[in-house]
Amino acid sequence: MERITKYLEGEDFDVTVYREERGYTIIANNSSKYEIEGDITIQIQGEPNQFSIKIEEKREQSWGDRIPPLLTTMFGGGYFLLKRLKSNERFIEFTKKFWQNINKILLEIKT
Repeated sequence: MERITKYLEGEDFDVTVYREERGYTIIANNSSKYEIEGDITIQIQGEPNQFSIKIEEKREQSWGDRIPPLLTTMFGGGYFLLKRLKSNERFIEFTKKFWQNINKILLEIKT
């Protein structure tokens, strides 16, 4: 868990860790490197030898999320739609790198 938080801090995220009954919840946000809207929530649950990791993007719903994309672009909201789509792309990019880092950590632990 410490290595995950160090990785997130190295990616310029503000990191908050909560200890829970079955594991940890890590909330990462405000990365100037990725510029993802909202928070990234990482849940680590289970025992040291058998655990699961879940990652998801949490973002407050805006008015643009409730309007169909075509209408949004017609009334000048295309900027917000584009901003949301770019944030989604950056989250996907981050997720790929995150899982690569997790795999690296797990390989180092096994050897």
